[in-house]
Amino acid sequence: MKRTVAAILLLALALTLCACGKKTEPKPVETPAPAPVETVNPAEEAAERAKAIADEAIALYNSGDYAAAFEKANTAADSSDPAIAAILGRAYYLGLGVDANSAKALGYLETASKGGYSIASYLLADAVEQGKGMRMDEAEAARRYIKFVAAADDADPSSFDYGAAMASLSDCFAKGKGVEKKFELALDAANKAAACNNLSPFELMALGDFYNAPMPNPVSKTADEAGTLTVETARKVDAEKAEKLYVLAVPGLQKLMSEGNADAMKLLGDLYLDGKGGLEQDYAKAMEYYLKAAEEGNADAQAQLGYMYQNALGVPADYAKAMEWNNRAAQQGNAQGQAQIGYLYQNGLGVTQNLDEAGRWYTRAKESGSEWAAAKLEETEATNPHASFEAHA
Repeated sequence: MKRTVAAILLLALALTLCACGKKTEPKPVETPAPAPVETVNPAEEAAERAKAIADEAIALYNSGDYAAAFEKANTAADSSDPAIAAILGRAYYLGLGVDANSAKALGYLETASKGGYSIASYLLADAVEQGKGMRMDEAEAARRYIKFVAAADDADPSSFDYGAAMASLSDCFAKGKGVEKKFELALDAANKAAACNNLSPFELMALGDFYNAPMPNPVSKTADEAGTLTVETARKVDAEKAEKLYVLAVPGLQKLMSEGNADAMKLLGDLYLDGKGGLEQDYAKAMEYYLKAAEEGNADAQAQLGYMYQNALGVPADYAKAMEWNNRAAQQGNAQGQAQIGYLYQNGLGVTQNLDEAGRWYTRAKESGSEWAAAKLEETEATNPHASFEAHA
């Protein structure tokens, strides 16, 4: 019995020792699947960056800080974003925040035009018409103006260039650039532009000139108390609105002038010449600003100096100086300068009277778009005694 119990105890002890020596295998730990890695598309990332920069630049542009807008947009100058291109193209073409440079402007304007910014199409047409950065070509300019008008008709009112596009559309319909002159359409576009609050000083001035121009309707004749017919002076489109726009333009023009913008100098000269925009008429100031712009090569300012010298505005009449400045403007294709040379020859002012020569200059000015020259040309042809007087080729 004792042996049996002892055997049982030995067997139990052996089983216990075996159990203690056996290792327990750990349960396997489930490893979570790795999160999918998002791949970054460099092109998309660059596009997003350019858009963010464009939004900042547009905000600066709309506030009138053109230098900061240009600086911001220029940090993404190598992008293909059309908004960036629109800002840089306008900046270089108009001298907004940077020295004007038509050659640099053109590539950006082409990109912006293809991207739906219609104002870029207008500036490209203007470049061809004026020969700024590319060959002057009247037919090509007309084709581009037609393209602009079509694009402007579908312009998005929420686009930052909408006001500028409407101001330019008004200019096309008012002057017949690529389209038939239509005053009602010009007025409609001008009203849309004037309602925008982010117009540059140049657009404000252009709109002011539109509203300050005489209505295109024929002047009416009325009878006075004695029954004599008198011709009423043609009323302006909206002289009050014009003056408000000029006033708004002055601070921006003064800032641009301080930065060396020749176009701004010339336009300030215009305001002082006529006493508009809240500025007192001051021929000396007008002459000062015209001279600064003229020395920078501004043809419009050169023609205005010719006008002042030949009409003795603030200075004694000096037909030699008038001819000098008119010539400098005319050599750049400026219609006003060409027409004023015709006037000097027609009336023998500082030169021997020569109706043939007058007719030649009036013809050039007419071809450059001067309606005044066209009227003077008819007058010259009617009074020229020479049978050989022809088309002044």
